[in-house]
Amino acid sequence: MCAAQNGHVAVGRRRASARTMTPDTSQRFASSALRPLLRSLLLAGGTLLTLESVGFAQESADFYRGKTITLVVSTSSGGDYDTRARLLARHMTRHVPGAPKFVVQNMPGAGGLRGANWLYNVAAQDGTALAALQQQIPLSQLFKKSGVEFDMSKLHFIGNTSASPIVVMSWSASPIKSFADVFNKEFVVGGTGGGSASVQMPLMLNALLGAKFKVVPGYPGGSEIYLAMERGEIAGRVTQSWAGWKSQKPDWIAERKIIPLAQGGRKRHADLAQTPLLADFARSAQDRQLIQFMLSSDEVARPIIAAQGTPPDRVSILRGAFMATMHDPDFQADAGKLKLDIEAMSGEEAQAIVSDMMSAPAVIIERAKTYMGSDG
Repeated sequence: MCAAQNGHVAVGRRRASARTMTPDTSQRFASSALRPLLRSLLLAGGTLLTLESVGFAQESADFYRGKTITLVVSTSSGGDYDTRARLLARHMTRHVPGAPKFVVQNMPGAGGLRGANWLYNVAAQDGTALAALQQQIPLSQLFKKSGVEFDMSKLHFIGNTSASPIVVMSWSASPIKSFADVFNKEFVVGGTGGGSASVQMPLMLNALLGAKFKVVPGYPGGSEIYLAMERGEIAGRVTQSWAGWKSQKPDWIAERKIIPLAQGGRKRHADLAQTPLLADFARSAQDRQLIQFMLSSDEVARPIIAAQGTPPDRVSILRGAFMATMHDPDFQADAGKLKLDIEAMSGEEAQAIVSDMMSAPAVIIERAKTYMGSDG
């Protein structure tokens, strides 16, 4: 019916135009006459594009069949980063088309820079290389730390499993019982490499707030820092996330072997309603803004990242597989057994947050560098 009506209208137009044909009406007539042909061509083209897209997606899915995905963890074994990465690898294999094998490899060093540099400069660029990098890595680039050989803006975020705030903890047997004590007594804390948040953050708090942190750097990772706390080598730790404390040392929390002194974030965590925010100790609005900027990486606390050369279709596949894993009942059950708080975030959302961080106003970045130094 529609085709017949269109034909009838077209005929009527031809009759009318025969009497008063002008350049303008001639052009309209030509356009009307060609419209059905153009519509057919567009429909055919759309079908071809759809078939091509399906074929391309299938080809990308088939790529992973029989492959091995290497997941590098930029910390030592046994810590929260490592535990989450191994859990993810164990379950994500079922959700990547072709069920590739996952191999987890620890690559600690230089406050996480070694793992980041591997991903950018050495890792395969075909979608078979991932890394669980420390949350402060974007800040290392912004502060132009020595040893940075990567560009965060070019890497692909696949997903994130935690947006938990950091919690400054002291060993209960130490003389540090509240954050107020940190202004009057030396507080010895453990750190990893010079470019890590575990070293950067205490130094910034010293300069910005007048705190008295003394950092002992050089520990390979969180497991070694925990052991040092038990041995009495150090009195606490500054930058472990609350989720990390809960998963790694639930017994310490239950037995009150550790004391939460202050927490990051913009508002108090529900579990830590009596623990003040670090930003609460700022002495000016500008200082508060700076502290919140430094803690912005908490929002993407446990990211999984792909190499910059990973083809876009494989980035999409990996992101989809990551989110499918987050909703997998078996994954969730195992996370519960490990006492891991999972706050799933898509790769797209994590990418956007880090992009905002990397485009922070120069005045804030320069001020942060003034307090922390541009080189680690």
